Amino acid sequence: MNNYFSKHYSAIRYPKQKSNGNGLRNAQIGAIHSINSFFTLRKNKAAIVVMPTGSGKTSVLMMSPYVLESKKVLVVTPSVLVRSQIVEDFGELRTLCKATVFQNSTIKPKVFELKNKYDEQYYNSILEANVVISTPQCALVLSQDQKAQKLFDLVLVDEAHHSPAKTWEEILVNMNLAKQILFTATPFRLDKKEIRGEIIYSYPLSMAYRDGIFGEIEYVPLEENDDKDILIATKAEKVFLSDKAQGLSHYLMIRTNSKKHAAELSELYARNTQLRLKNIDSSKSNKHVKEVVEQLKAGEVDGIICVDMLGEGFDFPNLKIAAIHSAHKSLANTLQFIGRFARTNSENIGTAKFIAMNDSELIIENNRLYSADAIWQDMIIDMSENKTNSEEELKQYFHDFEQRDNKSTNFEDDISLYNICPNCHAKIFKVSNFILDSKFPDLCKITTGVLVNKRENTIIVIGQEYVSPKWSNGDTLNDISHKLFIVHFQQSTNLLFIYSQLKSETIYEEIAKAYCGENNFYKVSRSEIHHVLGELRSFEIFNSGMLNRYAKAGETYRIMAGSDVSKSINPTTGKMFSPGHVFCKAQGLENNITIGYSSGSKIWSSAYLTIPEFVKWCDFNGTKIANPNITVKTETNYDLLPVPEELKQYPDNIFMWDFGGDTYITPPVFCIEQEGGYKSTLLDADLRINKINHAFISLTIYINGNTQELICNTSGIYSSKLDTIFLKDGRKEVSIAEYLNQNPLSFRTSNDILIIRNEVHKGDPNSIIFDQSNIKEINWKQYGTNVNNECNGKDSIHSALETILISNSSYSYIIYDHSSGEIADFITVEEMLNSFEVSLFHVKGMSATQYNSSVSDVYEVAGQAVKCLIWLKNKGTLINKIAQRRKSNKCKFLSGDHKGFLDSLKQNKPLVGRIIIVQPSISKTIPMPEKIQEVLGASNHYIRSSGSAAHFEIWGS
Repeated sequence: MNNYFSKHYSAIRYPKQKSNGNGLRNAQIGAIHSINSFFTLRKNKAAIVVMPTGSGKTSVLMMSPYVLESKKVLVVTPSVLVRSQIVEDFGELRTLCKATVFQNSTIKPKVFELKNKYDEQYYNSILEANVVISTPQCALVLSQDQKAQKLFDLVLVDEAHHSPAKTWEEILVNMNLAKQILFTATPFRLDKKEIRGEIIYSYPLSMAYRDGIFGEIEYVPLEENDDKDILIATKAEKVFLSDKAQGLSHYLMIRTNSKKHAAELSELYARNTQLRLKNIDSSKSNKHVKEVVEQLKAGEVDGIICVDMLGEGFDFPNLKIAAIHSAHKSLANTLQFIGRFARTNSENIGTAKFIAMNDSELIIENNRLYSADAIWQDMIIDMSENKTNSEEELKQYFHDFEQRDNKSTNFEDDISLYNICPNCHAKIFKVSNFILDSKFPDLCKITTGVLVNKRENTIIVIGQEYVSPKWSNGDTLNDISHKLFIVHFQQSTNLLFIYSQLKSETIYEEIAKAYCGENNFYKVSRSEIHHVLGELRSFEIFNSGMLNRYAKAGETYRIMAGSDVSKSINPTTGKMFSPGHVFCKAQGLENNITIGYSSGSKIWSSAYLTIPEFVKWCDFNGTKIANPNITVKTETNYDLLPVPEELKQYPDNIFMWDFGGDTYITPPVFCIEQEGGYKSTLLDADLRINKINHAFISLTIYINGNTQELICNTSGIYSSKLDTIFLKDGRKEVSIAEYLNQNPLSFRTSNDILIIRNEVHKGDPNSIIFDQSNIKEINWKQYGTNVNNECNGKDSIHSALETILISNSSYSYIIYDHSSGEIADFITVEEMLNSFEVSLFHVKGMSATQYNSSVSDVYEVAGQAVKCLIWLKNKGTLINKIAQRRKSNKCKFLSGDHKGFLDSLKQNKPLVGRIIIVQPSISKTIPMPEKIQEVLGASNHYIRSSGSAAHFEIWGS
């Protein structure tokens, strides 16, 4: 019997359907020839056949082993009821003989129905059979037996949209040496898992309708009412009786989603109608279900109350009225359900009717399916075909990916691209070069290979992360976590999008470096990334971060979260803050979206998308980012925040630089050995601006007799001709340039502009006003001071200032801290009734020959004054910094002692800061050049706006 199908191959015929109904439909002929054609080219690839419910899939399924001349066939069906139907039909070739595909005299195949889980007792029966028909649970055990599975050379799966489920998937994997054909009306699932295989034939629902296979359908709506079940029941009876009166042989299905509700409906219909109904659900025996079906077909009952039964594969075209008490929640199940009622292969049947409440219970594919104004015929066809077409496009998209490495494992054997749905998140770089065939960084620990789509400029990689368990202090044990990486280059905008579950700047930059080369990629400016909010309306801003353009010690970054945080922004906020990050909901061209961006050149959304959808999302936002003509208007108070502009050239009125906040919190240590180890931090270094050019800033860093020059270009990238000084940043040893590229300096101008990396934050230059009343005149001659001598000897400015401060009895503590990395040259603490007033004095000697004549005399000391605000952030910060300075013998108490200082500041009184510049070259009585006024005015404005110093003063001459 092993050659049964080959022997009867010549007996098969392909008659076209005649007016009497005999013969094959166009869909069946197309499908069977597609199957035969496919397997002449591909022996080990699963074929998917898409045919609408009622178009004759079962006949094509039964013809397949003949045209493929198979030896033994395993048919997997979704239910016991369908299994029984196919056993009977296949064993008698009833449908195929009726269609005259075979003559009635044709020898029939030997069919074995596997009703129980496979064991050895069934082996001989299977050996003798041509066809074995089983449900998934029984077929799974069969497929796990190596001896039994080798008997089969063809597997046919009925209703294959179940195949991604664990049981079905394992059967197909176990039987991977056999040809596989998957039959379905809906090649997609609610869980978005892939039906693996190639769609070789897809017969659209619109053609099934045109060819008379998919019949007329009609929605019978009921107005929304609390008595939903009673109204549906009485309406169902009216429709049933009306159809009967017209001579139509129609029967009824009452559909719900739970056994409990089915029992309640049984009583409700008995009380309110005269319909003869029987209940069917999974708790009933197969014998009971068969008896009810026979009673239904015999007209002994009017209908059935059903909980997900008599669905897939069940063929009873007279089932024409559906009373829907609980609707399906997925498109696939809905289409399968509707297909049961739209069959046309019977006499005395008319339009299928669906009775449901016109409420908002169900929305499928963004369509309110049970809607009174819905043109069901068109809507169901469009929804089905659009979804099927998108599935076909998805498979073609993934087909374009090629594995580009020498990994022994095949990516798609381990992981289906179809099942990868990343959350929308991307780091974006502007690039000047992109090489698709580059090697992916080893840092990501690739496990399954690199997949490349040349047409889309997209790379997909899965890597590993090794993390010690939280309960382990050692590094001998590691948990392995798989991480997804997606790289996409949008050629039209020269933007590179990187998705990485490891949100590390090092990872992002290593990937960009691998595909673009060193120094060929740059972050997108905030002014450009802000464009992602363009072309949207009806904004609701859920989360917003705002950068304080002035505060170093107080509130440097404000984060607000809520239903619409834009209402908390006012004009005063706009004068102080720039947008840092934002996340919002807004109305797009077609639907609502969520979108967010950050100053770190990242965009994100709350959506989870397939890979092609993710690429489209990147391209959509990339096009907006690169469009200079986009104007963003949220029509909320968020528009009050001035968006930073991209730095085109450096202004020539920069008067100070400063470290970033992270540097102050965790300053890196210089790799310069000192007694007792590495002691000097970056905060101890002297960093000076040498030259400001429109294209770059030149700086020099000095530490312990070592120097190194740095260049910062308008992209905010630091470089050096020769790296001589290195830092320990955590566990890594990095150059100064590498560190500053991750932790950039900020620069301030005298007209209230803040520059960070390649972004220009403009303030309010009109608010910068120089007030000469801020200058306090000191009679330096009285103290015998050489105003050119800053700190050496008794005639120095330091000596005079010490005398002045000590003579002031209101100071409880006076601290001298003059050396690299200082808090200030002098620190005084005055204990007030309700506060502690801490004054920081910064001293600079006079280098010019005339008063108010040298800008350089002012620049350095003004910069020091502004930078020291960080130490006034709170009492803890000041206490810790002084402790560090004392530990390295770099500060001493001139008045009071350290213990008393600590005890005093730990009292429950707030700290009030004062900043004093001590510069004898500044005169209150001599006219002052505008340039010096700008610097002093800017310092005053910034210090007073910082929130951590209440007073700014200049001690001059």
